[in-house]
Amino acid sequence: MQNVRYALRRLGSSPGFTIAAVLTLALGIGANTTIFSVVNAILLRPPANVAQPQKLVWLYTSDFSGPLYGSSSGPDYEVFREQTQVFDGVIAIAPTRIGFGEGDAMLRAQAEVVSANYFDVLGVHMQLGRGFQADEERRGGPAVAVISEEIWRTTFSADPRTVGATVRLNGQPFTIIGVAPRGYTGAFRGLAIDAWVTLGSSTLLGGSPDDFTERGNRSNAIIARLRDGVSIDVAQTRMNVVAQQLFAAYPELWRDVTDKGRRITLVSEADARIPPQIRGSALGFIAMLMATVALVLLVCCANVASLLLARASARTREIAIRLSLGARRGQLVRQLLVESVALATLGAVVGLGITLVATTLLASATIPIGVRLSYDFSVDGSVLTFTALVAVGAGALFGLVPALRASRPGLVDALKAETATVSLGSQRLALQKILVVSQVSVSLLLLVGALLFLRSLNHAAAIDPGFRSDHMLMINAEPRLGAGAEVDRATVALEMQRRISGLPGVTSVSWASTVPVAIGGSRRGVEIEGYQPRQGEDMEFHYAVVGPKYFETLEIPIMSGRALGESDRAGAPGAIVVNETFARRFWPNGDALGKRLSTGQRYEVVGIARDGKYLTLGELPRPYMYIPALQAPDDIQLLIRTTSDPRSLIAAVRREVLAAAPTWQAINTRTMEDQIGTSLLPQRIAAGVLWLFGLVALLLASVGLYGVIAYSVTTRTKEIGVRIALGAQRANVVGDVIRESLTLVAVGAIIGVPVAWAASRLLSGFLLGVTSTDPWAYAGAIAVLAAVTLLASWIPARRASRVDPVVALKT
Repeated sequence: MQNVRYALRRLGSSPGFTIAAVLTLALGIGANTTIFSVVNAILLRPPANVAQPQKLVWLYTSDFSGPLYGSSSGPDYEVFREQTQVFDGVIAIAPTRIGFGEGDAMLRAQAEVVSANYFDVLGVHMQLGRGFQADEERRGGPAVAVISEEIWRTTFSADPRTVGATVRLNGQPFTIIGVAPRGYTGAFRGLAIDAWVTLGSSTLLGGSPDDFTERGNRSNAIIARLRDGVSIDVAQTRMNVVAQQLFAAYPELWRDVTDKGRRITLVSEADARIPPQIRGSALGFIAMLMATVALVLLVCCANVASLLLARASARTREIAIRLSLGARRGQLVRQLLVESVALATLGAVVGLGITLVATTLLASATIPIGVRLSYDFSVDGSVLTFTALVAVGAGALFGLVPALRASRPGLVDALKAETATVSLGSQRLALQKILVVSQVSVSLLLLVGALLFLRSLNHAAAIDPGFRSDHMLMINAEPRLGAGAEVDRATVALEMQRRISGLPGVTSVSWASTVPVAIGGSRRGVEIEGYQPRQGEDMEFHYAVVGPKYFETLEIPIMSGRALGESDRAGAPGAIVVNETFARRFWPNGDALGKRLSTGQRYEVVGIARDGKYLTLGELPRPYMYIPALQAPDDIQLLIRTTSDPRSLIAAVRREVLAAAPTWQAINTRTMEDQIGTSLLPQRIAAGVLWLFGLVALLLASVGLYGVIAYSVTTRTKEIGVRIALGAQRANVVGDVIRESLTLVAVGAIIGVPVAWAASRLLSGFLLGVTSTDPWAYAGAIAVLAAVTLLASWIPARRASRVDPVVALKT
């Protein structure tokens, strides 16, 4: 405590030094704590209000095409829940969208359709009311619902009388029987769920009676709770046997593309917090963010270490006197380290403030992906522990070397002020140069990463997506949830097309079930007439259901044959357009037109469209099909080509949608350029983070460089004065100082380039059209460093050139 009090007095006596060091550390610690808070919310924090989550496992049934992590059918769920020798309980979950409430007060909400034992198996206790009972799962049973605590507060004003009240979900009356506890948002991490209903009520929400009864309808996520004493490996062994039994009993429904049985894979709750389908890439992205902020903290520590070295030089006589009076070196090192940790602690406190602001902004941000997300970025014990460890580690990191250096001055020289100053000054300068070289290396690494992503985004903008993306407005049109009887979608879509086409500034209108460069996409199994698939050949392909004028509106060239039109309607022969890759794969002789295929409905190929980008801009060419919407109605996403800014027509388009179908709504308005931008969201986030922190690191490195060169000029004042007195040109003095700066940067670059080359290989999976060794990124980073070096060294160089030789010789 004596050391702490002394450290605080010392820091208080030098407010300029303390403020500079604390703010520098706050930047580095705050950045690390913010990113850790995000990682904690997404990956580390156990689910709120769930009992013993370590005993929960997710069950995945492999997909027909081979991927392991697919959904399961209702009949399969019934088999899974019978495995009581390894499971205490098994639940089924199917997320869906609903209309919550009625009239103008109706909310677009998200719900989970669940088995009645859902809350019991998860161990979630209601804040108000109760969960589901077994008889409420049967078809025709009571229509009951549990609502989220957020809906209870915002819609029902936290009224305890809400339990027992009636609410309309998709227009159907449901009795509210319970309110979920605060913070519980559903089984899927990050997906904000507003209500829960039972499987028996799914038809009231618009679901098909076959959704849960047909073994081929795989739309349910499965979670199980392990019995006491049963490990996940033991349960996996049992489920392997179950998978073999199901394949033997239902060979057609339980086989995959290789004609082998499907697999059941168990994943622990902790590993399933990020969907296992994307876990690898997500963890790579998270590791990149954590490494970036860790490097920024290193640069911050190097800057503060440089400040402490300067401070140690000023305290040389003080430390020498203390040593001469009997102080032990260990005591002095401990005292100096306590000062460093105190600095880091103050930086951590300010850094936590930065984290609170940053995480609040992150929590309020919306991502245009069609679903509402909810993550708890609040600061908890894990975040505080991480911050404390970072603060202590940073204090030791930047304080140890200055402390060791300051605690061993030569006593005689130290008490002779000038000799000690020269000796300590040269030692300090050497250490500061090492710190600057390390800062330059880290800055180069971050700048290379940022430029690689910027180059990737620039290349993505130049990728030909196979359609024209400018001046394109997209709006989803759909019946209001709970609006009543289903209408003929084809008729409604044609009327919308007719009305919107008449608006000023509109040149073409169509619609599709899915738009290009969309997340996910839809696949369908295909049988080609006269084609025998090879063993293990995947015959499921992506497709879109498109309206008349689709190819004209998106300006997708038809390479041969014709496009789909209004003549391809119900009752007419089935028509389909395939892309070039599809045609080459199955009809390499160029005779695709007139050939027949079946997707459950028979079609004849009437046209071949140019290849394009369907899921991502970076994808390789893939087979694709276009099915006429007038023969197979599906979702309606309006595509509107305009002559001016598409956003200026949003209000007019909404009016025409309502005029064509008063019980419908126009939602999810965006431009095609917005759509493409959303598909590049990971690259944009990475580029922004790396560029921001790269500039921060570069700024700190330039400050360190300026300090080193300025100090070097100060220590060389007599030498420079003598040189000028002997006739040296001032331009030569300026060049000499700048050469010293460039030498430091060159050494940092020599170290940083191979490190950046090795590290950037980890980014290759996120880059589009550029390699991790792109020479322009490295050249750009080095050029930026050189420019900043010239700026940082210019002022000290000019000061050196203006040294008065008379004054210098008198010093």
